[in-house]
Amino acid sequence: MAAPHDDTPRGIRLATIGGVPVYLGWSWLIIGGLIVFLIGPGVASTHGPVTGYGVAVVYALSLLLSVLAHEAAHAVTARSFGHTVHRVVADLWGGHTAFEASRATPATQAAVAVVGPLANALLALACFLASAALDTGLVASVLGGIAFVNAALAVLNMLPGLPLDGGQIVESLVWGVTGEQGRARVAAGLLGRAMVIVIVVAIVGLPLLRGQQPSLSTMVWTMLIAAFLWSGASSAIAHGRALGQLSGLDVAALIEPAAAIRADASVAELTSLRALPVVTTPDGVPIGLVDHDALRAVPPAAVATTPVSAVVSTAPEGWAVDLPPGREAVELVHAFQSSRSRVVAVSEGGVLRGIVRVERVNAALSRN
Repeated sequence: MAAPHDDTPRGIRLATIGGVPVYLGWSWLIIGGLIVFLIGPGVASTHGPVTGYGVAVVYALSLLLSVLAHEAAHAVTARSFGHTVHRVVADLWGGHTAFEASRATPATQAAVAVVGPLANALLALACFLASAALDTGLVASVLGGIAFVNAALAVLNMLPGLPLDGGQIVESLVWGVTGEQGRARVAAGLLGRAMVIVIVVAIVGLPLLRGQQPSLSTMVWTMLIAAFLWSGASSAIAHGRALGQLSGLDVAALIEPAAAIRADASVAELTSLRALPVVTTPDGVPIGLVDHDALRAVPPAAVATTPVSAVVSTAPEGWAVDLPPGREAVELVHAFQSSRSRVVAVSEGGVLRGIVRVERVNAALSRN
């Protein structure tokens, strides 16, 4: 699954590929162990313990590689659209790719989502053809099993509800039609909840109504998967409603006018400014605000020779944001979250417009 950047625990670092760290989540060891425990004895009864448990390990590793191929497809596609990919993780629920998606569009989001299941479908086809070519034997059987697993992963991930990739495609379609990502995410999240109900009824409910008793393992796995999907769908609904609230935020009303001043200018030039000074690099990148305590400490005789860089309070990385039309509120809030700054410098088309304080944003959101 593709996912926005977060700070969840990452597990064991397997490698760094193209600057992107790849992790094996601690929870994946549970699914790996279960695969060996469930498959090993059956194969061992026919081929002996060494071969039996060796095949089980191969199945576990093939599932891991299938998940990583799925996530790698997300990561490569996200990077091709200019998104920063933070990490790839394989865990109990499959895996996720954490990337910066604040500038995504409906089309790019759908493209990032669809390539994961597509990668599994291609792996399924390749393993199926290889199995068919070998016709019989243990290797052919193992390849057939790997083909089935990848086909199942492709189908499962294309189900039309969040948090699955199919849900992100639904969100992209609704977003593209309505122009409102928040409403689209809520719709895809509600579909995700409906999908959970259908899955539980189909796998557990209907057999019980027919007088059949699903196995304990089937019921446990169904409920675990249902709980995971319901939680993801609920998170998506909450996030979508938050996005909807942001869409009503009047960013222009929150901006305090500011004037840019280069760090290599003299402190004396600050007196000519009629708005709050924002210190910039020579090429106009905002780097911070004036520290008034440091400014008062400059001797009057040194005002003309002291550079503004000597009295700047350097802001954290990510505190300056250029607001794209239609996504001003989302980008503004993202800048606050990523920089953890209480003040954000905002520009439009590369031209500094002013600053926004987090207190004013919170107050405006509380009124919405």
